[in-house]
Amino acid sequence: MMPMDLGRPVGVAHPPFIIAAMDCRELVTLDRALEAVDAAADSLVDAIKLARMPWAWTAKLIARAEARGLTLLAPALDEDAVTRLDWLGAHAFYLVFDWSDLDLVASAARTGKPLVMQVGTASEVELAEIVATVHANGNGGIALVQSVIDVDLEGLDALRAHGSVVGIADRSSGPRIAEAAITRGASIVEKRFALPREGKLLCPVEVSAVVRGCEEAWASLGDDRRWTIN
Repeated sequence: MMPMDLGRPVGVAHPPFIIAAMDCRELVTLDRALEAVDAAADSLVDAIKLARMPWAWTAKLIARAEARGLTLLAPALDEDAVTRLDWLGAHAFYLVFDWSDLDLVASAARTGKPLVMQVGTASEVELAEIVATVHANGNGGIALVQSVIDVDLEGLDALRAHGSVVGIADRSSGPRIAEAAITRGASIVEKRFALPREGKLLCPVEVSAVVRGCEEAWASLGDDRRWTIN
């Protein structure tokens, strides 16, 4: 499996790539969204995914994320969104299988930028078609992310058969599921953080605990691994 570039190398030989996932409907204003980017950066994650991001906010949020050393991911729901995000300077595209088709996958791949796809209800055949479409249309690569609900990590092992970077989307409150996923070959951990909490957009201490837990799980796999990114 070849690593992919999501602002830095991502793959089994590299430290886990941690995404803080948030919803712009909860943030309400651009100022709060900018504060969310800063809070995520202070928590030492690698990226922030902002769902339902208004187009009027996008350029400023991408610029703030880049200034803070983060990759900003925004779901691209159609080919027009791919075109606009590409023009605005997005480093990568986040796709959701249940809202995508092969034309959208091909359109995103043709930009040469990496793709992260939440696999949803995709079958093994459909995932194979998606991976083949990405490789036929570009060289940015694709990561396959599976939503999980417990440490059984159902579906994660099957994802690795497609030869792509794999990861999980985890809505639990702590690092336990993420740590288990890393020991099973996950290179990406997407964590959904609830907000607000005590007047703050997210709690840097809690987010940092996830980052630290992922660091320790990855380092425990041996080969003299060292956390050198966050």
